[in-house]
Amino acid sequence: MAVAIIPYDGKDPLKYLYRTIHSLHEMGLDIAIVDTSFFLYPPYVKRIKQRTQGIGGARYDGFTWALQQGYDCIINADSHLMFRGDLHNLCKTKTWSSTYHHPWIEKPIPLTFPTKIYASYVMHQDGKIMWCSVIDYKPKHPLPMTSEPLYAVKRDVLEQIVEWWKASTSYGLDNAALLFAPPGEIIPTIYYYHLGVLDRGKPLKRKPTDKDAELFITRIWPTAEQKILTFHESLPPQSRICFQMWP
Repeated sequence: MAVAIIPYDGKDPLKYLYRTIHSLHEMGLDIAIVDTSFFLYPPYVKRIKQRTQGIGGARYDGFTWALQQGYDCIINADSHLMFRGDLHNLCKTKTWSSTYHHPWIEKPIPLTFPTKIYASYVMHQDGKIMWCSVIDYKPKHPLPMTSEPLYAVKRDVLEQIVEWWKASTSYGLDNAALLFAPPGEIIPTIYYYHLGVLDRGKPLKRKPTDKDAELFITRIWPTAEQKILTFHESLPPQSRICFQMWP
C-alpha cells in the first residue's frame, strides 16, 4: 500500500499542483497534501495540516501521518512534477529508491535536456555546503542520499529516520535524513521533470537557513562524511557537477 506525500507552500501555481495530483491519481496512488492553506482539492486527496516548520517539517508531518495510517511505501513528491512510468516501481526497493529527471537549468549550473540528473547529494567542504548532482550513475557504490524531490522509502526504513526531517527543515538540507538510512538505489524505468522549471526557464533560488547549515556541519556531516566522500570520489569528475549552496 503506497501513498504520495506532497508538501505545498503555496509558491507554485495551483495549475502545477493539480497536474501533479492528476498524474499521481492516474497511477492509482493514494495522495496526501501537507499545507496551511484553505484550497479545495479533489475528494480523493487527503489534506494534512502542517504543524512543523519548514519544508522538511512538512515532509515530517506527512511521513508521520503515513506511518500512522499503516502505509508500507511512502513516496515523496513536490508540487510541480510530471511523471513518465508507474511510480509503484519505486516501491520495489528494499530500502529507498529514486529515479532520474531531465533538468532545464541556466544557473547556477548550465545543464539542459537531454542531460539526466540521477540524484543529488550535499557535502561540507572548506566551510561551505556544496550541492552535487550525479549526471552519469553506475551503481559501483550504493547511493548515500538524494536531495531531489522524488523518492520512495519503505516503512521500516522511514521509521528509523523520520525524526531527522523535523530537525533539518529548510530547502537543500530537508532530505539529509536519508543519510541515516541504509543505501538506496536508482530505478531508471521511470522519470520525471519539473513543471515550473520548464515554464520559467530557471529554478527557484533557495538555500538553507544558517541554523540548518550549522546543524548539518556539526551533527550530520561528522556521521555521514565517510559515506559521502566514498561515493563522491567513486564518481569520475565528468559524472558529477557541484555548486556552492551555502553560505
